[in-house]
Amino acid sequence: MREDLLKEQLMSYARSAAEVASQPGAAAIHRRARRHYRRVAALTVAGVLAAAGVGVGLGLGRDQTTPTVDQPSPPVTSPLPPASSTPPTTSPPATSTTGPTSTTRAPASARMPATFVASLGNRLAVMSSTTGRTVQTLVSAPQAQFAVGLSPDGATAYYSRLGPAACDQPGVFRMPVAGGPAVRIVDGESAAGPISTSADGSRLAYLTNVCGANDQVDLVLRDAAGALLRRWAVGPALSAARAITASLSPNGRAIAVTLFDELDPVGVRLLDVAHDAAVGDGRLIQAPDPGCKPVNALFQPGTGRLVMVERCLPKDPRTDSTPPRFTLVSVDPVSGRLLARGFAFDDHSGADLDVTTMDFDRSGRYLLYAVGSADPADSQVARPQTGTWRYGGGRPVRVADDRRSSGGERITSIGPTW
Repeated sequence: MREDLLKEQLMSYARSAAEVASQPGAAAIHRRARRHYRRVAALTVAGVLAAAGVGVGLGLGRDQTTPTVDQPSPPVTSPLPPASSTPPTTSPPATSTTGPTSTTRAPASARMPATFVASLGNRLAVMSSTTGRTVQTLVSAPQAQFAVGLSPDGATAYYSRLGPAACDQPGVFRMPVAGGPAVRIVDGESAAGPISTSADGSRLAYLTNVCGANDQVDLVLRDAAGALLRRWAVGPALSAARAITASLSPNGRAIAVTLFDELDPVGVRLLDVAHDAAVGDGRLIQAPDPGCKPVNALFQPGTGRLVMVERCLPKDPRTDSTPPRFTLVSVDPVSGRLLARGFAFDDHSGADLDVTTMDFDRSGRYLLYAVGSADPADSQVARPQTGTWRYGGGRPVRVADDRRSSGGERITSIGPTW
């Protein structure tokens, strides 16, 4: 009996000694913690949604990978550390004295939206974010494309017709996404690109083709009922200096305008809507990486930070065969300081690709963007990099929204927004 107890006690001592020996020392634990902290910090953008009381943000990490098709979207599992967001401007908001305004505010959510709205062929369609299938057709018109925007709660769609026939039926329209009649809220002009909304839904900003004004392109700010708040002249539509996209800050006090000279990106102008009299008066923000230029930019909901896609070219294209590279970056809208990086991909098409539009969901967690090509022939070829993509951290996922028209032409969504 004594021998059995002695053996059991000796075995217990041996097991305890083995467990202690297998544990890492204090220095090893410290090194592991430091590596884990760096990895987590590299995979996220510091930010919080104060209204939600939790840290939710876009997973902009240092994952310099090429977008992959049919890669499952990673779940949202890591709340972000609190951080104070820098407002895009310190000026008081401009106020409207005409027309009612909407104050609809969408609750912050970390779930990827189930659907998005886009121009698809000759239709304005509601499409599935996962399968790319058409859920509902809102508007249909022969040989038409549409510029589109959504209210913060996703219940209202704003749209205009695009293309040569835009001035045949000019206007900015509003209609329920669930179905119902369209109401023209602006006459005499049509949105020439994405229609951006403020976080409370009270303001709209977009670039516009002014009908009957010699193809004049303006940047306009309106309230949700269509009443004009501010207008800035950009220039003739066919001029070398062009504005590509406009994004309204969450608080509605600033607009980010992406500018080009011919095909060369110039930078992003941040306009203070209460004080800047011209587009050129806005603060110029450049890409944070040397030799790179921003090709698209928008404000991130919740944080108010500026998220850009920068395009980096080889120093000497005649001797360097390195393809152009696109990288998603987050910067401080005041200083332009780099805050984080996201996905990246190389342009293997011969420098034809471009990121045409981008849009965040209202939580700021998920990004929807479109990659197009300057080569018309690419529209008929299913290039792996073109089309609509969604991103919420990790690797971007291609939305399978390819269609074929009755004539066999390839159709993909244009200007997706959610």
